[in-house]
Amino acid sequence: MNRPTSWIRSRDSPHGLIAAGRLFWTLIASRSSSSSSSSSNSLVPLNKNPGVRPIGVCETVRRIIGKAVLSVVKSDVLSATGTLQLCAGQIAGCEAAIHAMQSLFEDDNTEAILLVDATNAFNSLNRQLALKNISSTCPAIHTVLLNTYQQPSPLFVGGEVLLSREGTTQGDPLAMAMYALATVPLLKKVQTEGSTQVWYADDAAAGGKIQAVKQWWEKLSIHGEKFGYFPNAKKSWLIVKPNCLEEAKRVFSKTAVNITSEGRKYLGAALGTENFCNGYLSDAILDWTRQIDKLASIAQSQPQAAHSALSHGLLGRWIFTARTNQNFKTFAGLLESSIQSQLIPAITGRSAPGELERKLFSLPARLGGLGITDPTSLSSEYLNSRKMTAPLVDFILNQEITLGDAPDQQDSLKKQIRKHKGLEIKTLADNVRDNLSHQHKRMFELANEKGASNWLTVLPLEDHGFSLHKSAFRDALCLRYGWVPPHMSESCPCGGKMSVEHAMSCPTGGFPTIRHNEIRDMFSHLLSDVCHDVETEPTLQSLSGETFSLRSSSRDDDARLDISARGFWGGRFEKTYFDVRVFNPNATSYTCFEVASCYRRQEQEKKRKYEERLRKVENASFTPIILSCTGGMSKLTTSFTKKLASMISEKKDTPYGSVINWLRCRLGFALLRASIMCIRGSRCKRYVRPENNILLATSEGHLASSA
Repeated sequence: MNRPTSWIRSRDSPHGLIAAGRLFWTLIASRSSSSSSSSSNSLVPLNKNPGVRPIGVCETVRRIIGKAVLSVVKSDVLSATGTLQLCAGQIAGCEAAIHAMQSLFEDDNTEAILLVDATNAFNSLNRQLALKNISSTCPAIHTVLLNTYQQPSPLFVGGEVLLSREGTTQGDPLAMAMYALATVPLLKKVQTEGSTQVWYADDAAAGGKIQAVKQWWEKLSIHGEKFGYFPNAKKSWLIVKPNCLEEAKRVFSKTAVNITSEGRKYLGAALGTENFCNGYLSDAILDWTRQIDKLASIAQSQPQAAHSALSHGLLGRWIFTARTNQNFKTFAGLLESSIQSQLIPAITGRSAPGELERKLFSLPARLGGLGITDPTSLSSEYLNSRKMTAPLVDFILNQEITLGDAPDQQDSLKKQIRKHKGLEIKTLADNVRDNLSHQHKRMFELANEKGASNWLTVLPLEDHGFSLHKSAFRDALCLRYGWVPPHMSESCPCGGKMSVEHAMSCPTGGFPTIRHNEIRDMFSHLLSDVCHDVETEPTLQSLSGETFSLRSSSRDDDARLDISARGFWGGRFEKTYFDVRVFNPNATSYTCFEVASCYRRQEQEKKRKYEERLRKVENASFTPIILSCTGGMSKLTTSFTKKLASMISEKKDTPYGSVINWLRCRLGFALLRASIMCIRGSRCKRYVRPENNILLATSEGHLASSA
């Protein structure tokens, strides 16, 4: 077996991928020397409900390495597959295939389009022929595929061993690339003059004159078997123009291909007459409306889970349908009506939103919204999709095999569209803000801060502390938008009138202190992973006649700060002190100031009190950690969290983006839970209980001891 070096190229891959390649070779070599196969795996039967999907590659290391390899050789794979097989990672390849077939069907010269369904295509692929063809079409990926697919793969399940001899293995990140490359020679063999073909994995489609389409079908039936591609005529459909129906039945009379003059579903979109496309959209909208009703019933008890299912699941389906079906907006009103009247009230625990509130909720979470998109606003998605895929669609319709400059054109168009959409959303956000009341404008501004919305966009994973029960989630929304939380008491045990503002600052019950200590302890724990000599509440040295230029500098002998650590900003012996403050930006004393000004004032106050003393007496640096209870942070705190995330990323060898997102999310949930505790926690006077001094009670109470 040859050492696989051709698929790792240092000139266009980071050091991590090169190391991953070496690790992969080590694993392959060790397996090859001890067994007849280099790709033994546990077989995991995944319930498709109904049916079973056998996942043959479930090992984390192999999946990671497979993705690393694919990221390096992607350009080679794209160059080899070209424009006719669109499952290799082409930009919006699925959408391009749909738009190409839709445009072809609308062409007056087109008489029919044939949609082919193959029998068990991925598992029936001729593995040896595929590897042989890939060795010449894409040498960059051939070695790794040879090492993993040359020999039958033992798959272990239920104490038995199954040998995977043909096809690609489910769960392998390289499977789609291998299948795309393996079918390229087949695509070239079946090309027929007068027909236009396009493939997305095993979904093949060809259109043109009926006779040309029939010739294409015959070639596919003959040559497909050699490659392990077996067209299933009974599941394949020929979509014809109404005036060509009789001719199509005559030409395809000796096949079992189904024929229709209406239309069929193609890659998740509708292909056919306008009536069929409208019927397809109508059925899809009705199905989604039923799903929204079901989701609304779930939201009664699990609003966070329902919101997550909507934003991370259903919304993606709507967007794809809007991008591939021209008349989506015509039917989207019914879906929006269900969202507005049922789902949003179930999630928020309030009545149906008004027009302004609905626009607010449709904004992305980072801009102060809930990310509940209005389906009727997706009308521009179809035009955007057609525009972005136009270069690739032109190549497909002209049956040009090479990609040419299509990827560069698409990338440029994608950036333009993204920029335009960003401006549209920003305009909508500004319009919403201008129409809010003064109080709600401030809440909107706070919700727009970096890190203030992480709790709303993360998946509600209970194991990581990202899950909120129904009351906490709705209280969080109340705090976010300035609503009065339901069932709040009218008065506080301290004697004041209870309100959200009062609850956030009232010392009775010690909740503001608990909030402060939670943040202090969290940062102290994280610093202990990357710094030396981390201490909580370190006491400063007593003064011995030192003088300070600032009258506000701390001069107390028992002065202490929240955290100290060595090696954060400078060398490993340099000490840095941190002091935490969490304030309520909606307090009466702050409402007359801009939010940014509030952060500056807090930072300056901390610096005036401690910085000079720490510099002169302790020879240490000082960083104030200033946070708002809504999740925002000052500029210095932002720099601190970025530095902390960078250090954690380096030590744990984890991507910086993942660490900073996790850190902001954890911080957001800590502040959120502390804020909810402030408005919901009991502030009643404590019941004075007898001392729990067991020895004293035993002695004075003359309690007899028993063996």
